[in-house]
Amino acid sequence: MALTYLRHQLHLQRYKIIGFFLLVLLVGNRPAQAQGKLKSENLPGYEYKRLRWGFSLGVNTSWYQLEHSDRYVAEIKQNDSLSVNDKTGIGFNVNFITTYRLSPNLVLRAQPGVGYHSRAIEYKGVAAEPENNIAAGDHLQEVNTFSGELPLLVKYESKRRKNTQMYFVAGVKPSLVVGGQKKGNEYLQLKTMDFAIEYGVGLDMFYPFFKFAPEIRYSRGIGNLHKPANSIFNNSIQQLNTNTVTLYLNFE
Repeated sequence: MALTYLRHQLHLQRYKIIGFFLLVLLVGNRPAQAQGKLKSENLPGYEYKRLRWGFSLGVNTSWYQLEHSDRYVAEIKQNDSLSVNDKTGIGFNVNFITTYRLSPNLVLRAQPGVGYHSRAIEYKGVAAEPENNIAAGDHLQEVNTFSGELPLLVKYESKRRKNTQMYFVAGVKPSLVVGGQKKGNEYLQLKTMDFAIEYGVGLDMFYPFFKFAPEIRYSRGIGNLHKPANSIFNNSIQQLNTNTVTLYLNFE
């Protein structure tokens, strides 16, 4: 019940959440612009520290990229009202940050944490399957999960200019669903382990007592999450990959 309530609130407030994070970015960037006029640097030499720690908060939007099966192609020849399409959802991330400097411009970053992801697949014109407790009509299969994640990234930093520094990140992210996935043929069945390629861009902003970095990152799952099961929800699909865009607010 708590998970359902949380998902419902995130769905209702999704535009406010996105707006809040965009506002934080805009407000956070004003001090960065003003810092260009300062003669002194905040946290001088901090960017050259070998080992650093921090945490990050994020909001994400995610969806499935699906490939229809031969069974689906055969079904729509008999039932042209049948359709299977993905839908986007809103979630959040909480992560710890550990960074290790490899060279003046390269940093290795580990970012273990937990992500809540809300994705869905919409089925229209489904025929009844009494043996699977599936009624005829339209169905929305929502997959709202908590996952343990371990992004391993290489960060390339530009030259620091006063109190700002642009950077790019790229790497991999293994993840494992730890809660929220439903069981039974009346639900879409998926594998719990995923592996994704990630890349993004961010801006380090140095303040007197900490470093703040807004970052936008894209994640593309390369593993097929489709799990064979004897129901229309699974038989209509042969390939299922995750796509996620996340806005991180990093603090060190």
